Amino acid sequence: MIVRRPDYYMDFHCLGGSCPDTCCRDWSVVLDGDAMADYAGAPSPLRERIAQALATDEDGDVCFRLGDDGLCALLAPDGLCTIQRDWGEAHLCGHCAAYPRFTEEYGCLSETALAISCPEAARLLLEAPRFALIEADDGQDQPPFDGVDPELLHGLEQSRAQILALLDAGEGTKGTIWEKLRIVLAYALDLQGCIDMGRYDRMASLPLPPTRCPDPSRRQYPAVRLLELLAGSDPLRRDWPELLRERAKQLSALSPADYIALRAGYEQADPRWERQLANLAGYLVFRHWHKAVNDDTLYGRAAFVCAACAALYHLCLFQPGEEVHLWSRFSREIEHDEDELDELIWALDRWIPFDLI
Repeated sequence: MIVRRPDYYMDFHCLGGSCPDTCCRDWSVVLDGDAMADYAGAPSPLRERIAQALATDEDGDVCFRLGDDGLCALLAPDGLCTIQRDWGEAHLCGHCAAYPRFTEEYGCLSETALAISCPEAARLLLEAPRFALIEADDGQDQPPFDGVDPELLHGLEQSRAQILALLDAGEGTKGTIWEKLRIVLAYALDLQGCIDMGRYDRMASLPLPPTRCPDPSRRQYPAVRLLELLAGSDPLRRDWPELLRERAKQLSALSPADYIALRAGYEQADPRWERQLANLAGYLVFRHWHKAVNDDTLYGRAAFVCAACAALYHLCLFQPGEEVHLWSRFSREIEHDEDELDELIWALDRWIPFDLI
């Protein structure tokens, strides 16, 4: 089995009560049987407090209750989990103990990363010199899981490697970040054609297409449409769609000259902006590309990667220096709701490349 993770993975440490946006918020954490059995043996009075903090959701699953403010009922005023603080980290349930780590497995392949909905994970990605992977092979020749076509997975492996190499190229190499993302979109469109025809064998040998136009990012109107599209998702917090709509309105009101000046000022103030976006794109490609084995939808996922980069870039134009906050908010609102993410990918799958960025 091949095991992969970003090279900054082991640098992660939970900030605990110092975290600017606690993970003990917004999400209903479902508890498994092992956690419930463990909590039944918790010392008193913690056992009683845990019992009072439990609720049953609409699917019949037992989870931690959220307050009106979206905070977990077991979150203490100091920003720490009561279970971890008073009983120990070993007693956290599986979901809480793992976050922000997540793993995708395909039988022959296991990939682990840090979800950037966690501000500290977002900071590590933002500040990384590049998005690079560490790989190990245990020498065991394991086949893909049942239902995963090995030829399709191989095609996704080869094509993703080409994209990550493209994104890793230094600034100015092979074009701007926007030109690289255009290449990603055009490449994904070609790959989708192979998938639709069932010709997975062609994917591995398909070359990256040349860039098809000069820097397209001087137009604000695709970004306005993207922000408006994202604002239509079911939010965890009401201020998220409000922010998106306000930024779309501000962008629409700018003259072309003012828009170019806004971009120039932002990019001059942060010389690493292009590397940061390349890191973001690399993370998103790493996390989402191979999921096309489940539904054959690759172009929509490539469109999601590019849409996320374009949307977050334009949000940051109005909030320079708040990239960590905006990246983590985006991930929290979009990446962690599978139904909402699927709906977004389905919608973006119908956008042609020139309408995205």
